[in-house]
Amino acid sequence: MPSPSLLYSMTALAFVVLICGCSRETTVDMNRFKEDTNQGSRRIAQSDMPADTNVGVPSNGTIAEDSVTAAQNSGTAVVAQEWDASAAPTSSALSSQDFRTELDATNSDPEKLQENAIIALDSGDLVEAFELVRDLKRLDGKNPQTIFLMARVLAEKHRFRQAVKMLDELAIEFPDAKLAVLGQTAEWLVFQGDWQAAESRYRTLISLVDETSLVDRLLSRLLMREGRRVEAKVLLRRLCRAGNVEEMDLRSLLSLACPLPGDAVTDAFEPIGLEGAIRHAISKGEVAAAGEMLQRALDETPAIVTPAEYALRGRLLVLLEQFDRLPEWIKSAPDGSEEYSDYWFAIGVDQLQRSEFSAAVDSLGRAVIRDETDFRAYRVLGDALLGLGKPEQAQVATERAGLIEQTVSLGDQMASNQQRDVGQISVLIDLLERLQRPLEALGWRGIQVAYGRANSMLDDAQTRDVLKMINQNRIAQLKKSDPAAKRFFVICGIDLLPESN
Repeated sequence: MPSPSLLYSMTALAFVVLICGCSRETTVDMNRFKEDTNQGSRRIAQSDMPADTNVGVPSNGTIAEDSVTAAQNSGTAVVAQEWDASAAPTSSALSSQDFRTELDATNSDPEKLQENAIIALDSGDLVEAFELVRDLKRLDGKNPQTIFLMARVLAEKHRFRQAVKMLDELAIEFPDAKLAVLGQTAEWLVFQGDWQAAESRYRTLISLVDETSLVDRLLSRLLMREGRRVEAKVLLRRLCRAGNVEEMDLRSLLSLACPLPGDAVTDAFEPIGLEGAIRHAISKGEVAAAGEMLQRALDETPAIVTPAEYALRGRLLVLLEQFDRLPEWIKSAPDGSEEYSDYWFAIGVDQLQRSEFSAAVDSLGRAVIRDETDFRAYRVLGDALLGLGKPEQAQVATERAGLIEQTVSLGDQMASNQQRDVGQISVLIDLLERLQRPLEALGWRGIQVAYGRANSMLDDAQTRDVLKMINQNRIAQLKKSDPAAKRFFVICGIDLLPESN
């Protein structure tokens, strides 16, 4: 079970510092409190959390990936007993009267109790931490720092529902803590398994803050685990525009329909729900099992299968080459299915099977507009254009499919191997530039610089110069963005009929 991430723990603490300020005599020295909490959070991030991708070099000089936190489904937490403010801490018999006196003095000092509770958390002694924070509550239970520390202990004990309730009440009493509470409790709700509530809090945060990169990243990873990868695209591209993108984010943008196989086997991409599990299985090559899983859901609980899941059924039928089942699938499609690239991909394949080339071109164009990383859709689009008597456009679509497939292959090689070839990243950058995805290319160029610096290929001055150039190019790209030209490129210049509302 992973613990809350360092980023939001520290953000939450910063807000607690603001609301505590100088208003209470019992407030501890905040610089020391933050330093101690930071050390504890680092321990959590290093020992308990699943891996993401940051640049690092181990002691042997080999280029490798480091760990960054990602949420994991914990199921529903069981709410344990309420805090008992009157209960005395448990301790072993003490032989020295002097030590008893010292212990009594410590247990009456809120500052020392806080420090000791954090030390206990750092060492993984949750029993001791719980006892110390319970004593702290009795002495200084109204202090927001105390409340936050209590909630953290509860969360470490997997009592997420209580921890969330405690911080929600804190935000009511101290409105300045609202943003930190929303972020921290959203992560705890993910661990608890209440993904809808977590998503709602992340989206509320995005509406309230100017700098959304941290929230965008956390929400995008939640959506990807749920299988809502095309929805996550908006957030991931916003990270690219902000110039605050990590390698894991960039890899996800290479394949929107399903995670890269190398990423799918990591804890960071552990699937949530039916759609997440199906896309995860497809990535691992378990297409037949994915098809059976979704068909079983359609047979047993058809009323709760979402339009997105139903649309995904169409893609599975194509991957399984069960083309004869597509007409019945199309006939039974619920409202809303047409919002998804999976739906239009399957529709286009069915139309191509029946030699309805013009309709197939239109449907496949709608598929790639929604997911320009779908090399399968581009390949079928090339076949449809060829059948329509447009060989030049067909060649463009077919070549596009090949370029995209290369980016997916390169991304998967990096997802599957900690070692990095800077030259290989150069190839990926070139491919993305040819695919007119410049912000992704610049993101990868930043990753390349980091690996190059770590491998002593660039000195500090060279690194600063290249990063400055990357940032200047990013700003220039944002200024010259042309959505109409981009759309025309993505659909290979076909005349796509307007969609009805």
